Amino acid sequence: IATRLEAILGPDAILPSSVLESYAIDGLVPQAAVRPANREGVAQTMAWAFSEKAAVSPMGGGTQSDLGNVPNRLDLVLDLGRLNRVLDFQPEDLTVTVEAGIPLTTLQTALAKGGMFLPLEAPLPHRATIGGILAASPSGPRRFAYGLPRDWLIGISVVSAGGIETKAGGKVVKNVTGYDLNKLYTGSLGTLGVIVEATFKLAPLPANQSALVASFPSVQQGIEAGRTLSRQVFAPQGLQVLNGAASRQLELATASPSPEAAPQSATGAAVLAFFAGRPQALRRRMGESAQLLTRLGATSVEQKQDADALALLRGVTDLAWAEETQPELILKINLPPAASLQMSVWLQADSFFGGNSLDVASVVDVCFGGIRLLSWGPSGGLAEDIGRLRE
Repeated sequence: IATRLEAILGPDAILPSSVLESYAIDGLVPQAAVRPANREGVAQTMAWAFSEKAAVSPMGGGTQSDLGNVPNRLDLVLDLGRLNRVLDFQPEDLTVTVEAGIPLTTLQTALAKGGMFLPLEAPLPHRATIGGILAASPSGPRRFAYGLPRDWLIGISVVSAGGIETKAGGKVVKNVTGYDLNKLYTGSLGTLGVIVEATFKLAPLPANQSALVASFPSVQQGIEAGRTLSRQVFAPQGLQVLNGAASRQLELATASPSPEAAPQSATGAAVLAFFAGRPQALRRRMGESAQLLTRLGATSVEQKQDADALALLRGVTDLAWAEETQPELILKINLPPAASLQMSVWLQADSFFGGNSLDVASVVDVCFGGIRLLSWGPSGGLAEDIGRLRE
C-alpha cells in the first residue's frame, strides 16, 4: 500500500513503517499511514482506497480513536496533521475558517490575537484537532452555557469515500440555504467522510476566568446544591460534582461525611463552578454563588482566578484522558439533569463494580446532564452491572 500511494502522493507523504504501531486502533496496526500535504492529496488517497477496497481510518490527534465500534480491518490511516492552517479569520464578522488538522489550542491562540475564541472544549486540546472534535463531538464542563460543537459549526467541507469533495453551509452566520449537513457530519466518527475544512461562528474572548471549589459531605448534597445554583440568575457557565475518588485524582479536598451518613454514601464531594466575564460582574456572581453554596451546606468554598481557574477547568476536562489519569474503564451515562440525583443515589446504593463503588470515581454534570464513572482497577461483576444499567 505504501509503495503504491507513494507514486500518487510523493515520498514525503508516506510515513515510515517504524511509526505504524503509534497509529494502531483497538490493537489493529495499519499496513500503511499517509500524511497528505493538502486536501487534494486526501481526495486522491480516498479515491485510490475506494478503487482498491482498502479500509481507511482518518486521524487527527488520535485522542478519541478508541470511540465507536472495534474496526474489522485497518489497512490505511489517513493522518490530517499537515492540514493545519487558519484559512480565513474575520473578527468583525465573528467567523473563522480552518483546515481540519489544526489543534484546538493552536487555533485558540490565533483567535485570541483578534479578541475572539471558539467555545469548544475537548480533552487534550493541544493534540485534539478540529476535524477530530467535529467527528467525535466531545465537550467540556461549560457545555451548559456554550453547547456542543455542532452549535458553532456553520460550514464544512468533506471528502467522501470515493474521493469527491462536497461542501455544506457557508462562511456567514445567517446561512439558511440547503440541507443542514453540518449536524449530520458532527459526531459521525468519520464514517460518512473525511472532514477537511470547517467554518465556525465565534464569541468574544472573556476578560476573566474564575472558578469556585465547594466541599460537601456527600455527593447527594453537592448535586442538590448545584441544581439550586444552576437555577439562579447568577448561575455559572458549568457545574460539575466530583465524588471523593474523582476529587483525589485532581488533588481537591472534600468534606468528611457526616456520622449518620449511610455507608454507601460515605464519600465527600467537590462542586466545581466555572465562570467567565468582566471583572465586576464576575466578583458579584462569584460572591453570591459562594454565599448560596455555604447556606446549602458547603463546609468550605475556595475561589480560583484566571490561570488557576483555567488549570482546574483543564484538569476536569482531561480527567480520564490524560496519560496520568487514564482508567481501566469509563462508563458514560446520558440522562436529563433532573435525573442525575436519583441515578447517583441508585448507583451508590446498588454497590456497582463488584461492591467497590466507593473506589469508583464519578463526575456529574449538574446543568447539562450526564454522569461519568471511572474505575482504575479490575471490577468484578462488570457484565451484570452494565446489564442493570441498560434495564
